[in-house]
Amino acid sequence: MPKAQINDINVYYEVHGEGEPLLLIHGLAGRGDGFARQIPALSKQFRVITFDNRGVGETDQPEKPYSIPQMADDAAGLLEALGVESAHVFGVSMGGMIAQELVLRHSHRVRKLALGCTHSGIKHCEPSPQWVTNIFKSLPGKPREQVVRECVPFNFSRYTQEHNQPLIEVELARMIDNRQKLHAYNNQINAIYAFDAYDRLPQITAPTLILTGDEDVLIPPANSRTLAARIPNARLIEFEQAGHLFFIEKADEVNLALLEFFGD
Repeated sequence: MPKAQINDINVYYEVHGEGEPLLLIHGLAGRGDGFARQIPALSKQFRVITFDNRGVGETDQPEKPYSIPQMADDAAGLLEALGVESAHVFGVSMGGMIAQELVLRHSHRVRKLALGCTHSGIKHCEPSPQWVTNIFKSLPGKPREQVVRECVPFNFSRYTQEHNQPLIEVELARMIDNRQKLHAYNNQINAIYAFDAYDRLPQITAPTLILTGDEDVLIPPANSRTLAARIPNARLIEFEQAGHLFFIEKADEVNLALLEFFGD
């Protein structure tokens, strides 16, 4: 399994395909393989780089606190270790926060930026409904399989829950094996709560595409609209009948949008 020593940790990564580099950054408790429905399509045109963030999967899980800027530095360090001067970047959820810090802290590393189902910080975000917050706060310490099943109501749209249960089961099986320790999960959570890029968004000069599901109740679409309004010349796409994991539910449409955006 390929690993690179980045900053104070060893980072697990994978590379698929050839072409211009494209870095995919996953969210809270997610591993690089969470992009399994993107990699086959995107790697036909790009050199796709996926990795496990600090605190999850095969990457080291230090006990000391994490921050989103620190994880952005990890991502920049990985690109440097792979000899990649700059790459297109697609980050989802917490990965979208990491991507924001990456472009703000290391602008020369980012060619084009795509942000999915994310926000610019708790201070200025549109919050989840209370029922979602209640579920989210109850998760720490529970068995991983129970956690991913309790997240289904906000990870997937009502339509998917009613009409595509096989898709959900395939994804849950992938999500269960994240090998994350409780302290690392809490460290990632705390990093999210401390993150704030709202005031700096107008500084982003990279071409930017914002994507979200119109039924995302974990990070409601209003947050994507805020990003699109504050990042100069950003474009927004909202996918219908899609929840927080819109890039899984609407993989074909999302992949096409990413190929067109990064390949233009």
